[in-house]
Amino acid sequence: MQSRSLSILTVTSFLYLVLAASAEAQRGRGEEVRLPAGAGQKLVQDLCAQCHGLNRITRSSGYDQIRWRALIDTMMALPDAQAITISKYLTEHFPEQPGRRPTLVPGDASIEITEWMVPTLGQRSRDPIQAPDGSIWWTGMWASLAGRLDPKTGEMEEFHLPPSARPHSILPDVYGNIWYMGNSNATIGKLDPTTGIITEYPTEARDPHTAVFHPNGNLYFTAQQASMLGRLNPRTGEITEIQTETRPYGIQVASNGTIWVAYNGTNKIGALNPQTMDVRYYEVPNEESRIRRL
Repeated sequence: MQSRSLSILTVTSFLYLVLAASAEAQRGRGEEVRLPAGAGQKLVQDLCAQCHGLNRITRSSGYDQIRWRALIDTMMALPDAQAITISKYLTEHFPEQPGRRPTLVPGDASIEITEWMVPTLGQRSRDPIQAPDGSIWWTGMWASLAGRLDPKTGEMEEFHLPPSARPHSILPDVYGNIWYMGNSNATIGKLDPTTGIITEYPTEARDPHTAVFHPNGNLYFTAQQASMLGRLNPRTGEITEIQTETRPYGIQVASNGTIWVAYNGTNKIGALNPQTMDVRYYEVPNEESRIRRL
């Protein structure tokens, strides 16, 4: 098994993240997050909160020191002195909670997991997907890149996208192009891996989120914060967008051509007509449900 790690951000991306996170990094969902006093407290507040809220720590399941250190090493390249101080502090105040361990299925099982280090630390690699040629692609959201892995050889390379794109998800087409959702710059982008050329399609929705290709050849997408759904014709570049219920998230195409949408902010799913762009909504029985993926 290869060791884990995620790469160092470029200076530009790093500064962008610090500014973007400063207003919310000390908070969870609206409440102030206060870390326990102790050696390492200020280091955690100064370093960890640069890229994510401290509620990620206070709401975690906790780890022993070895696992805290391993997790830190996937996010930042720190000197041993700082990494040890932080991992000791986190172990003391946020130890592993055995009650939250998974329940194992009885009986013997043989499972092999292979992990690859992506080249850039802190990029928040996410949403891997397989291209028609068998390669595995991912999006490095915080570093604005798209990466490709050859699972047979382990060879990896990363394509730099426009710095402000911060793509949330990624999607290959049948021609080998890689499409990404520019979650921070209101674009849908197409990367041609053979040339590295990127074509951007501006959207009215400020945060394209997740997309899917329909058998009719069009790309349909959600925009969570903008509460919009969209359709892009890759042949002409024409984009049609509509307002919809709050926070559309996951999206899938059914065998009959209906496009189903998950509404993360409500207890609803929606059926989108690919021709008319009309949406029929369905409520699930539990009003507290918040549906994300389909």
